[in-house]
Amino acid sequence: MPVSMSPRENYLACLNHKPHQYTPGFGDSAGCGMFVPIERGEGGSGIDAFGVRWVAPLSGGAGAALPAPNEFMLTDITKWQSVVKIPDLTIYDWEKFAELEAGMYDRDKVAIEAASLNFIYERLATLMGFEEALLAMAIEPDATYALLEALTDWKIELMKYYAKYFNPDVYIFFDDVATERVLFMSPDTYRTLIKPLHTKMVNACKDIGIIPIQHTCGKADLIVEDMIEEGCEAWHCVQAQNDIEGIIQKYGDRFVIMGGYNTTGAPGLPYATEDMVRAEVRRCFDTYAKYGKGYTFFGMVLTAADPANPMDMGPMNAVIMDEFLKIRAEQTA
Repeated sequence: MPVSMSPRENYLACLNHKPHQYTPGFGDSAGCGMFVPIERGEGGSGIDAFGVRWVAPLSGGAGAALPAPNEFMLTDITKWQSVVKIPDLTIYDWEKFAELEAGMYDRDKVAIEAASLNFIYERLATLMGFEEALLAMAIEPDATYALLEALTDWKIELMKYYAKYFNPDVYIFFDDVATERVLFMSPDTYRTLIKPLHTKMVNACKDIGIIPIQHTCGKADLIVEDMIEEGCEAWHCVQAQNDIEGIIQKYGDRFVIMGGYNTTGAPGLPYATEDMVRAEVRRCFDTYAKYGKGYTFFGMVLTAADPANPMDMGPMNAVIMDEFLKIRAEQTA
């Protein structure tokens, strides 16, 4: 069919729940590019803006940086105001950051996504550890909410700096509130302590004209309606154990699933073959893209085959993108 939309236009049309000509996907060749301005350092070893020390053990592979064990700075949620130092955003040279990012993507062809790592639940866990964070939510919900609200207000101010200096089309906030099997907390706890603050963040994005997207790994389909009520336009990095087809069929005209690739199954394992990876990309398109709405492909292999080079997922991820581009060519032929 004749194609008149650029990858950027096609991608943004999908996120805005408008007609688009082919299935979008993640990556600059697919129509979008992501940047993480001041929070980039949180993906590896070192001290972040909150004073949390991160480590990246070789055994974990890429993306496995975590707060240093047994060094959590907050042990009593009721004392957070005297312990947690909210970073000062005025100290950064934002114009210099903008210059460094300026040449990364062709904005005529690629939609720009600003990523905000360690959103409020994730940040609480970096400050206290997962066990203590969940106990705080259960035992001291008022004090926990006060800290989460302060973190949300800081994130909103950070987003405004993003908007001023980078002019992104999309804002993705990373808040992994689920394991591979179930939410970390009950849906009611999510709705009481987290949902109102996600909504506050989403509204701030929409006030500026930025498309808000929630990133949540794991099985979180229990809160899909909550994400929609928050005002999120899409759910990013949706893993295969969720009811993706059911969500697309029910909500695909107003909510976008970004994901589908089986990252925790055989196609995401270190020794996945090229044939397995290509077949999994095809499965995603055959299963989820057939509805013509509410779906954007996103997939990656997260673990390297060579333990001595744990950050090198390049070969298999290049295969994923190659297969994606082949399918796009078929869709637009």
